[in-house]
Formats: sequence, structure tokens, C-alpha cells
Amino acid sequence: MKKIDRRWLGGVALILSLFTLSACGSSGPTQTDFDSLQERVAGLEQQLEAKEQELKELQATVVAINQSGSSVDASAPSDNGPADKGDNVRITFDQYQQIEIGMTYDEVKDIVGGNGRALSETADMVVYSYYGAGDTGANAVLSFNKGKLLSKAQAGLD
Repeated sequence: MKKIDRRWLGGVALILSLFTLSACGSSGPTQTDFDSLQERVAGLEQQLEAKEQELKELQATVVAINQSGSSVDASAPSDNGPADKGDNVRITFDQYQQIEIGMTYDEVKDIVGGNGRALSETADMVVYSYYGAGDTGANAVLSFNKGKLLSKAQAGLD
């Protein structure tokens, strides 16, 4: 994708605004008009930078997932663990850090020491919640697809 220079975009916006003002019979833009346009351009540039950063982060996530080998094998068995059970196991931050995308349910269970509580279940996917060691509400959420860890998230773990 071709990258457009922001200064060029700002200049185009300014020229279009000046043309519009002159076409309306105005005697020309005032310094206030110019300052207002410059502020708007600066705000748009900041929004663009934020969106570019979000895009970079998403691209990095996709690359990390691809490099971890977490692609799903459609022929693999669907051992997502016992979705109908939960044993109130508590997960620590150290245990959470040992868990890697692509691990099997049994590998994760060995690290954590038990089953989590199933939050949702589909034919090939189960999402588990694990109570966390830490502040009130500390937890981890792990999603398994066809027996492999697809995603993980945590909040407040110690």
C-alpha cells in the first residue's frame, strides 16, 4: 500500500478550504480560519498515527500466531477438555507465563494443576476461565480450538 505524506494531505485540505471560501464570495480566509484548519489537520494526523500503531500491533499479533505454529489441523482430535466441569483451580501469573499458544489442553492442565470453568462451548472450541491468585476478580481466560490453545488473556494475576 502506498503511503501518503501527511503534510501533502494537510496542504490539500487547506487548498480545498481556501478554494471553497473564495467560491462563496468571501474576501479570503482569516488567521482564525487558518489556525482552525491547522488544528484540525493536526488532530487528523494524530488519529492517523494511532490507527497506524493499532495496525502494527495487529500485524505483530498475526505474525506471532503464525510463528507459534498454532494453525488448526482440521483432522486433529477435538480434545478441548471437560467442558462440563470445573474444579476451582487457581492460576498464578507464573503459571500463566508458562502457557504458550499451541499447547494442548492436557499440557495446560499440567501447568495449572486442574480444570478451569467452561464459559462457552461450540463443536470445536471451549473457552475456560480460571480463578486467579491475586486481587479480587483476578482471572485468566484460555480458549482451546480442536484441543490446542488458541488464545489467552489474564487480569490481575499475582
